[in-house]
Amino acid sequence: MKIADTLSKDLILPDLVSQNKVDCLMEFAQAVAKAYPELKKDDIAHVLLEREKLGSTGIQDGIAIPHGKMKQLSKIIMIFGRSLKGIDFQAYDNKPTHLYFVLLAPEDATTEHLKLLARLSRLLKSPTLREKMLKAEDALALYKILCDEDEKI
Repeated sequence: MKIADTLSKDLILPDLVSQNKVDCLMEFAQAVAKAYPELKKDDIAHVLLEREKLGSTGIQDGIAIPHGKMKQLSKIIMIFGRSLKGIDFQAYDNKPTHLYFVLLAPEDATTEHLKLLARLSRLLKSPTLREKMLKAEDALALYKILCDEDEKI
């Protein structure tokens, strides 16, 4: 499964306004609920916040991959967000997080969910890619960078 299969251009937030972890997750929940009216913002936020209680999804190198499963979904949804200022997401390296890949998956999509998480991990190992993403001008540029790099792996 490629990133372009799950990420819509409409679900790229190039300028997150949130300044803390909870508000950031709420910002993502609101964007998903707007794009998918059948999903409720509070349900999305609950899933993401509950997952964070198990351990931070802020990994390292300015990256976080918040994720969770929802019974209401029939397909995996990805949303990407960028905070140029950075947000304290309790990442493992204790550095601010700038790049966010949020995955919401159906409850029965465990294999696809894990494969997509692994694909993102491989993709995001590249410091060059992370730098390009931080410098991208807008949502369309971010989408193109992600899809182009995803084709290479």
